[in-house]
Amino acid sequence: MPTHFGKIALIVFAPPLRILVVDDEPSLLDSMQIYLTRQGYDVTACRSASSAWERFAVESANYSLVIVDMTLNGMSAEAFIAKVSRENPRVGVLAISGYPGALDKLRESHNERVAYLQKPFTPAMLTEAVNRITQSRSRTADQ
Repeated sequence: MPTHFGKIALIVFAPPLRILVVDDEPSLLDSMQIYLTRQGYDVTACRSASSAWERFAVESANYSLVIVDMTLNGMSAEAFIAKVSRENPRVGVLAISGYPGALDKLRESHNERVAYLQKPFTPAMLTEAVNRITQSRSRTADQ
């Protein structure tokens, strides 16, 4: 009588990457949250840098990426990015803006630490930018 040895597949599910999105434009913030959640990310959306900082400061190590609009009320996006980077140097940052000059200024001060996406952008462009950053950070962490 033949004996069959079945193959056992071990499937390990990694938790979804956690993304903090900060934008004071409610419709865009909601759209990004919905779209990125549908892509499988765990998304926290905040309408101000101060509320985003409160969330980030408590669990900074859990975030893989921060997406931040360059024109925020209250704390400047530059100051927010600097605080986030100090708290968790491994977190990726994607700066978004409808004003090209704002991104140019940030490029001068942060070089390769920050990726950029010009508004308006499509969901596919957002996904491409997020994937590029998270894959780049993943490779850096493995080295």
